[in-house]
Amino acid sequence: MLLNLKIFEIVNNKLLIIFFLLIKINLFAQFLNPKEVSLIKNFNQKYLKTNLKVFDFSQSNNGEVYIATKESLLTFDGFTWNKFSEKYKTDLRGVLYVNEQEIYTSGHRGFGVWSKNEFGQLIYKSLFFKTPTKEAPLLPVFKNITKHNNRIYFQSFQQIYVYNQLNESIEIIYANKGFGEMFSLNDKLYVQDSYLGLFEIKENQKILVKGSENNNLLITNIFHKKNEILLATRNNGFWKIEANKLTKKDWTVNSLFEKKFITDIQNYDENTFLVGTLRDGVYLMSKQGDIITHINKEKGIENNSIRKVFIDNNKNIWIATEAGLSYLEFSNLKFIWDSRSEFGTVYSSLLKDSILYLGTNQGLFKKNIQKFNSKPILIDNSVEQIWQIYEYENQILIGSHKGVFKLKNNKLQTIHIEGGAWTFKIHPIHKDIMYVGFYSGIAVFKKIGENWKFVKKFTEFADSSRFIEFDSKNQIWVSHPEKGYYRLNLSKDGLNLIEVDFYGTSNPSVETNAYFTKIDGNLVFYNPKGFFLYNAIDNTFTKAIYPYEIFKGLKNIYQIQQDDNLFWYATDNSIGYIERKLGTFKKTQSPFYSIWEKNLKDFVKFTKINKNIYGINLNDGIAFYTYKEKNTYSKAQTPVIKSIEAISAKDTINLSIEKPTLTIPYQNNYIKVVVALPNLPYGSSRIIQYRLKGLQEDWLQTEEISEINFTGLRPNDYELEIRNIIDLDKTSTSTFVSFSIIHPWYFNSTAKITYILCFIFLFYGYNLYLKKKNDKYISKLKQIEQQRRERQKEKFELEKLSSDKELLLLKEENLNLEIKKKNAALASSTLNNIKKNELLTDLINDIKSIDEKLVNSTLHYPIRKVVKKINNHLVDKEDWLTFQLHFSNSHSQFFENLREKHPNLSSNEIKLSAYLKLNLSSKEIASLMNVAITSVEQSRYRLRKKFNLDKEENLVNYIQKF
Repeated sequence: MLLNLKIFEIVNNKLLIIFFLLIKINLFAQFLNPKEVSLIKNFNQKYLKTNLKVFDFSQSNNGEVYIATKESLLTFDGFTWNKFSEKYKTDLRGVLYVNEQEIYTSGHRGFGVWSKNEFGQLIYKSLFFKTPTKEAPLLPVFKNITKHNNRIYFQSFQQIYVYNQLNESIEIIYANKGFGEMFSLNDKLYVQDSYLGLFEIKENQKILVKGSENNNLLITNIFHKKNEILLATRNNGFWKIEANKLTKKDWTVNSLFEKKFITDIQNYDENTFLVGTLRDGVYLMSKQGDIITHINKEKGIENNSIRKVFIDNNKNIWIATEAGLSYLEFSNLKFIWDSRSEFGTVYSSLLKDSILYLGTNQGLFKKNIQKFNSKPILIDNSVEQIWQIYEYENQILIGSHKGVFKLKNNKLQTIHIEGGAWTFKIHPIHKDIMYVGFYSGIAVFKKIGENWKFVKKFTEFADSSRFIEFDSKNQIWVSHPEKGYYRLNLSKDGLNLIEVDFYGTSNPSVETNAYFTKIDGNLVFYNPKGFFLYNAIDNTFTKAIYPYEIFKGLKNIYQIQQDDNLFWYATDNSIGYIERKLGTFKKTQSPFYSIWEKNLKDFVKFTKINKNIYGINLNDGIAFYTYKEKNTYSKAQTPVIKSIEAISAKDTINLSIEKPTLTIPYQNNYIKVVVALPNLPYGSSRIIQYRLKGLQEDWLQTEEISEINFTGLRPNDYELEIRNIIDLDKTSTSTFVSFSIIHPWYFNSTAKITYILCFIFLFYGYNLYLKKKNDKYISKLKQIEQQRRERQKEKFELEKLSSDKELLLLKEENLNLEIKKKNAALASSTLNNIKKNELLTDLINDIKSIDEKLVNSTLHYPIRKVVKKINNHLVDKEDWLTFQLHFSNSHSQFFENLREKHPNLSSNEIKLSAYLKLNLSSKEIASLMNVAITSVEQSRYRLRKKFNLDKEENLVNYIQKF
């Protein structure tokens, strides 16, 4: 019995848990179920530089949108807007695309058809046009165009002109009162004749639809619903014709639309209508009469007054408003936008029961997801910036600019006040210990009972700790994006910090923008240098191979979060996830293209709300993405060639886009190819890859640019391959353009044959010419050779003379060396004589001085004898002879020349002249001649007189001339 009760209790508890989980999932699913717009793009007159009073839309099969405006036919091809006008015939009210050769437009005074020529240009042909006359001043305005049974129906207020495409004839259907709107339904054509009823047109005849007669409803559109025709009216809500009776639908939305006025309504899909109103934007309404989504100026469109709504090939919406043109796109993304700056930039989020909590730069907000139109409400206006909302064991902790708080009963309770609580982390083993990363370090908190108490802050580490994580050794790692990584070694109880290691940009594996994440439980470090694992044994970082495979092709990753087989990431310009399945990795980022510019980079968080819904915080709100294994995203679109131009300095040639191969003159070698992606949703990334075979094989890439340009191409055969790429690895089928740039006329085949024949003729003619020239040349060479030999003989003689001259020069050099040697000997002899005489003179003076001081007279005689002997040696004739010998060797003709010019010179005067020739001073001469200096001066004076020298003339200079 007790066992049964226990089993019953366990089953009840499990059922209760499942029940609450289902409630939570259903609540959030209900919150996300309504179709929401993921992108709103407004176009105004200033942006498109044209009058944007839009009246009608149509679209080609490949996605190009055609828009009828007041002054032109406007087109959008996924890249570019183009406008086409035909003078005063393009004040348009209607447009209908049938095919590339039949694009019908109608408007003020007439209608016509546009067709694309082989160059991709639109050419207009008028089918009907009326000019005002005195008799018929009123002009028709054709506002609707419909195709039915090979006929085109152009409707104005008074007539419907029926254009037969086969024989190009026109028939007219007249209104009794005045036509309202024209509708095509179930292969039938209907028109409303005001106050008379709804008519079906058969073979150009009007047949009244029973039950619609004699009413004053202004029908906007009609729809088939089971056995009834549903009528949407301008200001009377919805009616139905069933069993030939007209009755009003008992929908609650009737009261709404009676006030808002329905201006246009279209089938969005099999379950919903798209309703444009005069006064309050656009509604998405179920076919049971329930409002699903409402988009107005408050939600982002530029004006609430709607003229026309249009659903394109991708189920996205174009809206003509009084202010211009708006584009709305749906996707798997749902949003809570802060369009009025009511709650700010979201940094963290948490779903608890039916309450969604948002941590923003303006504080902590809550939103009840059970109430679709509820707005985020501020919980506590005293707390500013919220960085983290963290739930642990059914407690919600708040990290803010002021510190750490606990949310309880919709109130914030203070746990610890300190500047900037970034994040929370529970110890892997000690679950009652929590670490909080602050602006200036890490603090330790301990759970005592139900409350968290501040224990301490690590004083050894004081850097900003926005990113903290545990490794397998229970060590804390801190990532500082601008600095690098810190490793904090904790005590076993987790309360004390033992050691801090820093790995900065000086480390070969670390660079700024340094982050980490956990992949399959392993702590992986990443920065612009790559992915790494920490090796605790060597205290180094080693390359991590597996993350490279996962994130291959991505650069500048700021954030990575793993959820089982999903790897969410944010780069500097993208957001996406990678799905791991059976060892392969599939990248998905196209659904998030519309929010790339709202990316918070390393502040972004991918919060798992429930089993398959993820919250992505943005700079002006939060996005919710519903993951499904087989999500249908934007597919890569095959590019369409819009035009091809071959440009030269003189002209531009428009080339056919229909021919398989194009031939281009060589001078028009600047090729411009304009491409389009008309079927790609506006909110998708427009990446074009191309390569020109014949020039390069590598793929080049452009984004948001529709022109592909090639300049200065050489004559050759080329093939341009173009494709669209989405999600890095998803590409479209390729579009090919083949063209040949022909050689100039002087390089064509005829010119080449002519060049060959001319070459052969010139070759033989030149050979004959060379033979005759060679004969003359040989004869001339013989003469030249004879002359050369004669010149060689003269050259030999000149060389002999040159050798003789060199020999003489060598002899002269030897003589000069001999003279220098003799001069040296002369100088040495003269110097020795001077020194000797000076020494002897000094001895004589010393001896005489001694003699004068002696008292004993017996020594006087020997002394005088010694003095006399020394004096005799001073006037030794051998000294002079030796000097004369050396002097004559150096100056052989001196004495002869001197005696020849001055024969009356004495021997002493000749000596004096020789000494002056050597430029000796009077003192030196006196020493050599053993006379007084005054005697030398007198002798020089007498010598000047004998030479008859003027006072200004120098004696030494005169003697130097001999």
